[in-house]
Amino acid sequence: MTLRRAFTLFLCLLMLVLVAVGPIMLQRYRVDYNKSFEHMKNEITWRGVITVWDYPRLNTQNGTRLTWISAKIKQFEKQNPGVYIDFKELDPAGGYTLLKAAASTGAYPDVAPVGSDYYFMSEGLLEPLDEYITETDKVDFLPASLESASYEGKLYGLPWMMTGYTMLLNTALFNEKNVPIPQDGNWTYEQFAEAAKQLTYDTNRKKGPDVFGFNALMQPGDYSTYGILMSDGAEIINSGNGSYVYDGPQALSGLQKLYQLKHTYKATPENFGEATQGEVLNSFINGKTAVIAAPSWTIPYMRNLSTGSVEFATANYPTGSAKSSNAIGSNVCSFAVFEQKDENKRKMCIEFIRLLTAAEGQEELKNYGYFPVRKTGENLYQNDKEMTMIKQSLGFLKPIPRHKNWEQIDIILQSRIKAAIMGELTPEQALKDARELLQKYTE
Repeated sequence: MTLRRAFTLFLCLLMLVLVAVGPIMLQRYRVDYNKSFEHMKNEITWRGVITVWDYPRLNTQNGTRLTWISAKIKQFEKQNPGVYIDFKELDPAGGYTLLKAAASTGAYPDVAPVGSDYYFMSEGLLEPLDEYITETDKVDFLPASLESASYEGKLYGLPWMMTGYTMLLNTALFNEKNVPIPQDGNWTYEQFAEAAKQLTYDTNRKKGPDVFGFNALMQPGDYSTYGILMSDGAEIINSGNGSYVYDGPQALSGLQKLYQLKHTYKATPENFGEATQGEVLNSFINGKTAVIAAPSWTIPYMRNLSTGSVEFATANYPTGSAKSSNAIGSNVCSFAVFEQKDENKRKMCIEFIRLLTAAEGQEELKNYGYFPVRKTGENLYQNDKEMTMIKQSLGFLKPIPRHKNWEQIDIILQSRIKAAIMGELTPEQALKDARELLQKYTE
């Protein structure tokens, strides 16, 4: 047999072998491919819709209010094909009431910023998060922020940011009237009241003063005036036994101080007590108010005004007989997951709030005038004198009292305080009315 014939015979035999075993080999590889594809499908543990409710957040750089949450939603949906976020914007004034009503009927969202709220934690409406937070994350969070989102030893929210309140001083008005700006931002109530009186004056000699010493927003959920109301050491809810205690001499003296600014010293605009947030800010921007009490976001807001820029400084709330204020504020915002029946959906919801509160996003808080809740963001305002002052004051700012009926307490108490400021009640009668109206919520 020649070499050529032998090679031809080998090729023929090889073809016969391939014809015989080829289908078997193809079947084998087809099965292996299907198994690989099945493994890929198993990695996508859940598909569906996650409902998210949140408040608008003012971006002081560009004036938008929903860009932050919208960007996070797009990022999450891209990272998790088949998962969709159904977003609902909460009204700042009525959003909390809506959340409580939804919770009472079982129609609550999957995710909302209630992870530091005592009512939602204590009512067992939220998913515990301890097993889902890594040790690295836990160590990075500031202890106070984690404490605000904890109840009976369990973590129910992932903190995102802190807020605070401050006093803004129109330095041009202070300098024009030769009124000293408080050194290092510290002053007593007497010094503050004297400055407010001197900074209340008439510029047109027609109908009395048109520039005033002080203004602030007064409404439930806003605590701009509490630095004065609680300057003598008053408490609203006793931290020991949870009883309502804003009716003693310390409470009365604090309310009298706020009352005097309008009715004794005439150092506030006529609409003080019912002015809207926009009216308070505009009175400051337009040089018609020398001092306003306001939340921290107003600082970058003032700096980024396209028109009507105003020179300002910040100061702490004036001290009273207590030497340090017991002022309260909604100072930690944490995102939480409401109870879930589907374990895989629960995990997906938690992944979403992990994205919202990730360490990498703490730098963004600068655009909103918020403060970091993580150690990795502690230097966010290191070269910012005004924001640093507020950050330091956060150590004295008390969290909202842990009481399941705080919403009702806040509404009723502020309505009585407002009635006193508007001249409808005396400070003594306002506190008495508040005590009587709050009896069913606090005893």
